[in-house]
Amino acid sequence: MKSLRPFGHLTPERYLQLFIMQTGGMAQGVNCSSLESFIKKIVLNSSEVLEDIYRDSHELNDILTLQEFGDLLVNLKNTIGGEFKVTEVTDSSLSLQTTKCPFGSLIESAPALCHMTSSIFGGIAARNYGYAKVELKKRIALGSDHCDICIHRDPQTCEQIIGDEYFSDGVKIIAEVRAPSELQKRIEERLHSLWLKDNPKLVTEQINEPPGLIAQSDVMLSVLKSVEIVSPTRVPVLISGETGVGKEIIARSIHAMSPRRDAPFIAVNCGSIPHDLVETELFGHEAGAFTDAKTSHEGRFERADSGTLFLDEVNSLSLKAQVALLRVLQENRFERIGGKKLITCNVRVIAATNHDLSQLVEEGKFRRDLFYRLNVVPLHIPPLRERPEDMRPLVNLLIGRFSRRYHSEIKTLTSSAMTTLLDHDWIGNVRELENVLERSFLFTEGKVIHRIFFDLAPLSVSNLEKIPNIKRAKKRAADKVERQILEQAMQQNLGKIEDIANFLNLSTRAVYQKLQYHGIDSHQYLK
Repeated sequence: MKSLRPFGHLTPERYLQLFIMQTGGMAQGVNCSSLESFIKKIVLNSSEVLEDIYRDSHELNDILTLQEFGDLLVNLKNTIGGEFKVTEVTDSSLSLQTTKCPFGSLIESAPALCHMTSSIFGGIAARNYGYAKVELKKRIALGSDHCDICIHRDPQTCEQIIGDEYFSDGVKIIAEVRAPSELQKRIEERLHSLWLKDNPKLVTEQINEPPGLIAQSDVMLSVLKSVEIVSPTRVPVLISGETGVGKEIIARSIHAMSPRRDAPFIAVNCGSIPHDLVETELFGHEAGAFTDAKTSHEGRFERADSGTLFLDEVNSLSLKAQVALLRVLQENRFERIGGKKLITCNVRVIAATNHDLSQLVEEGKFRRDLFYRLNVVPLHIPPLRERPEDMRPLVNLLIGRFSRRYHSEIKTLTSSAMTTLLDHDWIGNVRELENVLERSFLFTEGKVIHRIFFDLAPLSVSNLEKIPNIKRAKKRAADKVERQILEQAMQQNLGKIEDIANFLNLSTRAVYQKLQYHGIDSHQYLK
């Protein structure tokens, strides 16, 4: 007899007690590399218990349909105090939304509970469909007024989406957390709220989009940790990195996470201002200070009072301008050009450079005392070619942006196209990637981007295809050999992923990734 309330006995407290009960059977002899992996196993075991409760109440034995899966999740979460509903069901995904968190205000101090929910959802989905990726789009725990969750079950269609991944080899559930860090989420929320406040016209007219922040690589996660540490202070920060790596977005992140976030963030590119106008641009001028000065003018320091001043390409300042800047940093006051009144300012200065300032100091092109004033906290952003882990989420972010900008459907990249991006040197870093991707998006017909247009030459004559590419040929040959080895291992080990991983001396995650890359279905080898 089908029960309409299979989880009627559950409360938030009993729900959490379920996980505690699971530790009893696992504590003895458990082999986990960390507390995190231990907790993950507990939650995945609990997901099986919850699924069994639902199956028993509905007398179900077969694989759950997506509709039944959605009904299970809604019943479970709403019984313990949520207000969940299914918003969309497709062949490959299920989306849910809630305006109320079952854990109430507790979630604000323990946002990790969101990943407990993710593991419950992902564990049940992977057990039924072999694979699941849980995407947490919006979260009450991070300041949104609702939660948006999407559970994907096809690895091909969600390859570029960031989320927690879950795999099943028919026996075990393996979880791989790939969601953005809690810190990244907090910074993004702050960035977006400030952008919305500062750009109301751009929002209503859909002229532009809020800034995006990607940090999947260890080096970028380390940068974000540094942002969190220095943000509450007023110490100067010197951000270094090649052109186009995203120095300004990091400067804005520091401002967004600081107590100054409600005051102005003023950015100035020192390299774009003529040398004879730098001082008037920074400090302002009085009427009559020079021939064209018909009225008084506020400088950037005045406009940034109580807030943050971002000096990009600070290395391009003349020695005269460097002296004036040093004085302001030392005394927190200045005079307008042509003025006699000292103006006090309370400004946090963040500078950025794409040159080695210490080298410029040795060459006599940059003042040593100013360098020490600016370089209290040095922060280096590595080039894109040194953080390939950030490539896929960056591509996903940009493709989504282009789709909305041009009112077009989402396009995906083939594996070879993505490999081309990963192999490129990216002298211009993220800025160059954005230009190349936008061009490729515009000049690709259909939903799949097969070719990356580094320039416009392929539009008329595809001469590039006629030139032998040794690197590409070697990659194709290696791929062919790797596919043959994988297929042979699958046959010998009857499709059992853990046995295949041991046979090839790889992690189970690496095996799944390689199978996905080559389009090999592991289920056809199971016996």
